[in-house]
Amino acid sequence: MRSFQEQVCCSQVDVVIGKDYVEELNSINGRKAVVFSKNLKLEGLEADLLIPLDDGEQAKDLSTVLSIAREMFEKGFDRGDYVIAVGGGTVLDVVGFASSIYLRGLKLVNVPTTFLGMVDAGIGGKTGVNFQGIKNVLGTFYQPSKIVIDLKFLRTLPIEELKKGMAEVIKYSLTLDKELYDYLSLNKDRVMAKDEDALEEVVYRSVKDKLGVVKQDEREEKGIRIVLNFGHTIGHAIEAGSDFKVPHGYAISVGMVCEAKIAEEMGYSEEGVVEDVLWLLQLYNLPISVDQLGQNVSVEKALKAIGKDKKVRGGAVMMPFPTRIGDWKRVDVPLETLRGFAEQCLK
Repeated sequence: MRSFQEQVCCSQVDVVIGKDYVEELNSINGRKAVVFSKNLKLEGLEADLLIPLDDGEQAKDLSTVLSIAREMFEKGFDRGDYVIAVGGGTVLDVVGFASSIYLRGLKLVNVPTTFLGMVDAGIGGKTGVNFQGIKNVLGTFYQPSKIVIDLKFLRTLPIEELKKGMAEVIKYSLTLDKELYDYLSLNKDRVMAKDEDALEEVVYRSVKDKLGVVKQDEREEKGIRIVLNFGHTIGHAIEAGSDFKVPHGYAISVGMVCEAKIAEEMGYSEEGVVEDVLWLLQLYNLPISVDQLGQNVSVEKALKAIGKDKKVRGGAVMMPFPTRIGDWKRVDVPLETLRGFAEQCLK
């Protein structure tokens, strides 16, 4: 088990990795509303309100947030109470948003149950729902007071779901953490066999890497936090172009390949970076091109989504480009230039 704390702006975030989540949550003193993925059985968990949710993109809607707020309001929850999110990325995003706006903020505890949630969605304080077919248009920055990562959820997790989360882990290694890149290179069999020590190491390094960035630039105002979006500009476009049928992790995997190629073509990456990106993604059997995604991706819809990207400023998109493994540089790419590169990559 590992535990640590990070100070993110005005909030202290406590992280616990490898402890039984029921035991940890039952030790919290106060009223608790637990919003959880419908496919979970919450045995032994003490709660004052239980709200089951679907854990898919269709639930990332403002109506879901209002439904959660309504139930808490009817039960008389106040600002001294806790909202606990137990589930995958959708549950964490939606519950975090509801927690941030109900009475201007209740204490939030994230319990990610998927690998993607453990290494990404449950960390960093981004909440949100989709709007008008575009991902995460409505949302807030709201830090959880506690993140509880119980690795036993991964024991029955399908390998396919582990692979989807590995795309985000690989993202950290490519832009922030060469030691993680080397660890992933040498321990693929242990990681994919779900060796608990290997998974704990991967989760710990991922959480530390992400929180290390977030505490420097919580609200993406300094151009630092954008490093966490490597692969996401093209990746989110792929998701939109497939009507969200392509899983997030796979879209990001292809997005990282496209963005690494753009960085190389624009002269920002050292020679060999694209090959290193391709090698590690292929080692973990992740898709590296659109034709490996198994879904139709509308180039027109994808290019339209790029124009709606939250990193667009004054006709340019702020992009984090890998300069070498474990290092990166912010580049403001003109929107039309990016669309041209993206069109080539998505065909």
